[in-house]
Amino acid sequence: MKLRNALSLALVAAGMVLATPAHEVQAQDAAPRPVKLRFRKAGDTTVIKGAVISIDHTIEAGTTDSLGMVTIPELEDGGHIVEAVAKGYQAFFDNFTVGPNTPMPLEFEILAYVEAPKPKGVATELTLAGFDVRRAKAQGKFFTAAQLKAADGRPLSNLLKVDAGANIVAGPNNESFVAAKGNPTCRAAVVRDGLRVYPYESALPPDLDKIFTDYLAGVEFYPTTPADLKDGGTCGAVYIWFLK
Repeated sequence: MKLRNALSLALVAAGMVLATPAHEVQAQDAAPRPVKLRFRKAGDTTVIKGAVISIDHTIEAGTTDSLGMVTIPELEDGGHIVEAVAKGYQAFFDNFTVGPNTPMPLEFEILAYVEAPKPKGVATELTLAGFDVRRAKAQGKFFTAAQLKAADGRPLSNLLKVDAGANIVAGPNNESFVAAKGNPTCRAAVVRDGLRVYPYESALPPDLDKIFTDYLAGVEFYPTTPADLKDGGTCGAVYIWFLK
Protein backbone atom coordinates (compact mmCIF):
# COMPACT_ATOMS: atom_id res chain seq x y z
CA MET A 1 0.00 0.00 0.00
CA LYS A 2 2.76 2.39 0.90
CA LEU A 3 4.63 1.48 -2.26
CA ARG A 4 1.53 2.12 -4.33
CA ASN A 5 1.07 5.58 -2.76
CA ALA A 6 4.70 6.44 -3.35
CA LEU A 7 4.44 5.49 -6.99
CA SER A 8 1.29 7.57 -7.34
CA LEU A 9 2.97 10.63 -5.88
CA ALA A 10 5.96 10.16 -8.16
CA LEU A 11 3.72 9.95 -11.21
CA VAL A 12 1.85 13.08 -10.16
CA ALA A 13 5.12 14.99 -9.71
CA ALA A 14 6.37 13.80 -13.08
CA GLY A 15 3.09 14.87 -14.64
CA MET A 16 3.45 18.36 -13.19
CA VAL A 17 6.95 18.69 -14.63
CA LEU A 18 5.80 17.49 -17.99
CA ALA A 19 2.83 19.86 -17.85
CA THR A 20 5.09 22.92 -17.24
CA PRO A 21 5.48 24.83 -20.56
CA ALA A 22 9.00 24.82 -22.00
CA HIS A 23 9.17 28.66 -22.18
CA GLU A 24 8.49 28.87 -18.43
CA VAL A 25 11.40 26.57 -17.72
CA GLN A 26 13.66 28.68 -19.92
CA ALA A 27 12.45 31.85 -18.21
CA GLN A 28 13.42 30.43 -14.85
CA ASP A 29 16.90 29.61 -16.24
CA ALA A 30 17.24 33.12 -17.70
CA ALA A 31 16.49 35.02 -14.52
CA PRO A 32 17.44 38.72 -14.61
CA ARG A 33 20.81 39.53 -13.08
CA PRO A 34 22.81 42.75 -12.41
CA VAL A 35 25.09 43.78 -15.25
CA LYS A 36 28.03 46.20 -15.13
CA LEU A 37 29.33 47.98 -18.22
CA ARG A 38 32.49 50.07 -18.46
CA PHE A 39 33.39 52.50 -21.25
CA ARG A 40 36.77 53.91 -22.18
CA LYS A 41 38.40 55.78 -25.00
CA ALA A 42 39.47 53.53 -27.86
CA GLY A 43 43.16 52.68 -27.77
CA ASP A 44 43.52 54.39 -24.42
CA THR A 45 42.94 53.76 -20.73
CA THR A 46 40.95 56.99 -20.33
CA VAL A 47 37.54 56.21 -18.88
CA ILE A 48 34.50 58.02 -20.27
CA LYS A 49 32.48 59.82 -17.62
CA GLY A 50 28.96 61.12 -18.12
CA ALA A 51 28.15 58.96 -21.14
CA VAL A 52 24.39 58.38 -21.53
CA ILE A 53 23.73 54.64 -21.81
CA SER A 54 20.65 52.84 -23.13
CA ILE A 55 19.99 49.13 -23.64
CA ASP A 56 17.91 47.59 -26.44
CA HIS A 57 16.68 51.07 -27.44
CA THR A 58 14.19 51.03 -24.54
CA ILE A 59 16.06 50.73 -21.25
CA GLU A 60 17.56 53.97 -19.96
CA ALA A 61 20.55 52.76 -17.98
CA GLY A 62 21.71 56.19 -16.79
CA THR A 63 25.14 57.82 -17.14
CA THR A 64 28.61 56.45 -16.52
CA ASP A 65 30.29 57.36 -13.24
CA SER A 66 33.83 58.61 -12.55
CA LEU A 67 35.14 55.12 -13.34
CA GLY A 68 33.34 55.03 -16.68
CA MET A 69 30.88 52.45 -15.34
CA VAL A 70 27.14 52.02 -15.28
CA THR A 71 25.14 49.26 -13.57
CA ILE A 72 21.88 47.78 -14.81
CA PRO A 73 20.27 46.17 -11.71
CA GLU A 74 18.36 43.53 -13.66
CA LEU A 75 18.94 42.37 -17.22
CA GLU A 76 17.74 39.10 -18.69
CA ASP A 77 20.31 36.60 -19.95
CA GLY A 78 20.85 36.62 -23.68
CA GLY A 79 21.81 39.08 -26.40
CA HIS A 80 21.41 42.85 -26.03
CA ILE A 81 22.29 46.10 -27.78
CA VAL A 82 24.06 48.92 -25.97
CA GLU A 83 24.08 52.54 -27.12
CA ALA A 84 26.35 55.23 -25.66
CA VAL A 85 26.30 58.96 -26.29
CA ALA A 86 29.18 61.00 -24.89
CA LYS A 87 30.41 64.50 -25.62
CA GLY A 88 33.56 64.41 -27.69
CA TYR A 89 32.97 60.82 -28.83
CA GLN A 90 31.37 59.22 -31.85
CA ALA A 91 27.91 57.70 -31.58
CA PHE A 92 28.37 54.15 -30.28
CA PHE A 93 26.39 50.92 -30.78
CA ASP A 94 27.46 47.37 -29.93
CA ASN A 95 26.10 43.91 -29.13
CA PHE A 96 26.79 41.96 -25.96
CA THR A 97 25.59 38.75 -24.32
CA VAL A 98 24.75 38.15 -20.69
CA GLY A 99 24.89 34.69 -19.13
CA PRO A 100 25.58 32.98 -15.80
CA ASN A 101 29.33 32.93 -16.46
CA THR A 102 29.73 36.35 -18.08
CA PRO A 103 32.63 38.20 -16.41
CA MET A 104 31.81 41.70 -15.19
CA PRO A 105 32.24 44.47 -16.00
CA LEU A 106 31.86 44.19 -19.75
CA GLU A 107 34.35 46.53 -21.45
CA PHE A 108 33.59 48.80 -24.42
CA GLU A 109 35.85 51.18 -26.34
CA ILE A 110 34.49 54.31 -28.00
CA LEU A 111 36.29 56.31 -30.67
CA ALA A 112 36.88 59.94 -29.86
CA TYR A 113 35.39 62.47 -32.26
CA VAL A 114 38.18 64.14 -34.21
CA GLU A 115 37.14 67.60 -35.31
CA ALA A 116 38.63 68.76 -38.57
CA PRO A 117 41.10 71.58 -37.91
CA LYS A 118 39.79 74.98 -38.85
CA PRO A 119 41.88 76.69 -41.47
CA LYS A 120 43.85 79.59 -40.11
CA GLY A 121 44.88 82.66 -42.02
CA VAL A 122 43.00 81.72 -45.18
CA ALA A 123 43.16 84.77 -47.41
CA THR A 124 39.98 86.14 -48.91
CA GLU A 125 39.92 87.50 -52.44
CA LEU A 126 40.04 91.05 -51.09
CA THR A 127 43.00 90.20 -48.88
CA LEU A 128 44.87 88.76 -51.84
CA ALA A 129 44.02 91.90 -53.80
CA GLY A 130 45.70 94.06 -51.15
CA PHE A 131 42.51 95.51 -49.62
CA ASP A 132 43.57 94.83 -46.02
CA VAL A 133 47.11 96.09 -46.55
CA ARG A 134 45.90 99.35 -48.04
CA ARG A 135 43.26 99.69 -45.34
CA ALA A 136 45.92 99.33 -42.63
CA LYS A 137 47.77 102.31 -44.11
CA ALA A 138 44.65 104.46 -43.61
CA GLN A 139 45.40 106.59 -46.64
CA GLY A 140 41.84 106.51 -47.92
CA LYS A 141 38.27 105.74 -46.94
CA PHE A 142 37.36 102.03 -46.80
CA PHE A 143 34.01 100.29 -46.69
CA THR A 144 33.87 96.60 -45.72
CA ALA A 145 31.16 94.14 -46.76
CA ALA A 146 29.43 94.58 -43.41
CA GLN A 147 29.37 98.37 -43.76
CA LEU A 148 28.09 98.12 -47.30
CA LYS A 149 25.33 95.74 -46.27
CA ALA A 150 24.31 98.17 -43.52
CA ALA A 151 24.06 100.94 -46.12
CA ASP A 152 20.66 99.55 -47.15
CA GLY A 153 21.21 99.35 -50.89
CA ARG A 154 22.05 103.00 -51.45
CA PRO A 155 23.63 104.08 -54.73
CA LEU A 156 27.43 104.15 -54.43
CA SER A 157 27.39 107.83 -55.44
CA ASN A 158 25.35 108.64 -52.31
CA LEU A 159 27.56 106.54 -50.01
CA LEU A 160 30.76 108.20 -51.26
CA LYS A 161 29.30 111.69 -51.07
CA VAL A 162 27.71 111.36 -47.61
CA ASP A 163 30.07 108.96 -45.82
CA ALA A 164 33.39 109.66 -47.55
CA GLY A 165 33.07 113.33 -48.49
CA ALA A 166 33.75 112.60 -52.14
CA ASN A 167 33.12 115.23 -54.78
CA ILE A 168 30.33 113.75 -56.93
CA VAL A 169 29.85 115.46 -60.28
CA ALA A 170 27.43 114.94 -63.16
CA GLY A 171 28.54 113.50 -66.48
CA PRO A 172 27.34 114.41 -69.98
CA ASN A 173 24.28 112.16 -69.66
CA ASN A 174 23.57 112.95 -66.01
CA GLU A 175 25.79 110.12 -64.77
CA SER A 176 27.49 110.41 -61.39
CA PHE A 177 31.30 110.34 -61.18
CA VAL A 178 33.91 111.14 -58.54
CA ALA A 179 36.10 114.14 -59.30
CA ALA A 180 38.92 115.96 -57.57
CA LYS A 181 37.93 118.63 -55.07
CA GLY A 182 37.48 121.99 -56.81
CA ASN A 183 38.05 120.47 -60.24
CA PRO A 184 34.92 118.79 -61.62
CA THR A 185 36.59 117.88 -64.91
CA CYS A 186 39.37 115.92 -63.17
CA ARG A 187 37.69 112.54 -62.77
CA ALA A 188 39.02 109.93 -60.36
CA ALA A 189 40.45 106.67 -61.66
CA VAL A 190 38.18 103.65 -61.21
CA VAL A 191 39.34 100.09 -60.53
CA ARG A 192 36.69 97.36 -60.72
CA ASP A 193 37.55 93.94 -59.23
CA GLY A 194 41.25 94.63 -59.68
CA LEU A 195 40.97 95.84 -63.28
CA ARG A 196 41.32 99.54 -64.08
CA VAL A 197 38.29 100.59 -66.12
CA TYR A 198 38.96 104.36 -66.09
CA PRO A 199 40.89 106.01 -67.53
CA TYR A 200 40.84 103.44 -70.32
CA GLU A 201 41.00 104.58 -73.91
CA SER A 202 37.96 106.81 -74.53
CA ALA A 203 35.62 105.16 -72.01
CA LEU A 204 33.74 107.11 -69.36
CA PRO A 205 33.90 106.13 -65.67
CA PRO A 206 31.14 103.78 -64.44
CA ASP A 207 27.94 105.59 -63.44
CA LEU A 208 27.96 105.42 -59.62
CA ASP A 209 24.19 105.99 -59.52
CA LYS A 210 23.75 102.53 -61.06
CA ILE A 211 26.00 100.67 -58.62
CA PHE A 212 24.27 99.76 -55.35
CA THR A 213 25.94 98.97 -52.04
CA ASP A 214 24.18 95.65 -51.45
CA TYR A 215 25.99 94.18 -54.48
CA LEU A 216 29.44 95.11 -53.22
CA ALA A 217 32.06 93.32 -51.11
CA GLY A 218 34.32 96.32 -50.60
CA VAL A 219 34.96 99.92 -51.65
CA GLU A 220 38.08 102.09 -51.42
CA PHE A 221 38.08 105.84 -51.99
CA TYR A 222 41.26 107.90 -52.29
CA PRO A 223 41.10 111.71 -52.60
CA THR A 224 44.69 111.50 -53.83
CA THR A 225 45.68 108.80 -56.28
CA PRO A 226 47.61 106.01 -54.50
CA ALA A 227 51.15 105.16 -55.63
CA ASP A 228 50.20 101.76 -57.07
CA LEU A 229 47.83 103.55 -59.47
CA LYS A 230 50.22 106.29 -60.53
CA ASP A 231 49.37 105.78 -64.22
CA GLY A 232 45.69 106.45 -63.48
CA GLY A 233 46.01 110.21 -63.24
CA THR A 234 46.19 112.56 -60.26
CA CYS A 235 42.50 113.06 -59.46
CA GLY A 236 42.03 110.34 -56.85
CA ALA A 237 40.71 106.83 -57.23
CA VAL A 238 37.80 104.54 -56.44
CA TYR A 239 38.26 100.76 -56.06
CA ILE A 240 35.01 98.81 -56.39
CA TRP A 241 34.81 95.12 -55.37
CA PHE A 242 31.65 93.20 -56.29
CA LEU A 243 30.23 90.25 -54.42
CA LYS A 244 30.95 86.95 -56.16
